[in-house]
Amino acid sequence: MNVAIVGLGLIGGSMAKSIKNRTSHTVWGIDLNAETMTMARMCGAIDAPLTEENLPQADLILVAIRPGAAIEWVRQHAPQIAKSAILVDLCGVKRTVVAAIAPIAEERGFSYIGGHPMAGKERGGFTASAEDLYVGASMILTPDKRTDMRLLETLKAFFLDLGFAGLTFSTPEEHDRIIAFTSQLAHIVSSAYVKSPEARSAEAFPPAAFRI
Repeated sequence: MNVAIVGLGLIGGSMAKSIKNRTSHTVWGIDLNAETMTMARMCGAIDAPLTEENLPQADLILVAIRPGAAIEWVRQHAPQIAKSAILVDLCGVKRTVVAAIAPIAEERGFSYIGGHPMAGKERGGFTASAEDLYVGASMILTPDKRTDMRLLETLKAFFLDLGFAGLTFSTPEEHDRIIAFTSQLAHIVSSAYVKSPEARSAEAFPPAAFRI
């Protein structure tokens, strides 16, 4: 299978490394950062750059960039995506992304499903990516009325090969509500706590929790 990855940061880079280390699939990747592209080629994370010429041959397309950029990339490249292809966005929010991309996929005739790998690190970028990032993690997918069982079986086999513990199905609305509470709110609160004037005034009394 030809797998195209758009964005080779922590998430996309880890996907690329995991695919090359754990499967026999061909990986084509693209990133705006030239240094990232060089590193990805040199370490074997991708077989070749993703181009306008080979995009039509991609069987699976993983879009691992910011939500707004993901929507725009799909909008611009939809004419080059084969009707037999499956496109999965890996954005951390689902409602706005799915609402924008699903109609494009329906119009152009390719399969699309929203996704969110529940894995990460405190650092980002390709240098932080790892082939074992997804081992034991959950992959959230947001199927809709157009999603058939063959597509889900294909994706299940693919993600399990990368080390994911299993798939979790959700609506885009439920995903965003739960992630906002369990992840995004926690990040906001912890960031506000550490950066607060009160916390800075207590630097001479560093609690153990600040070092975790």
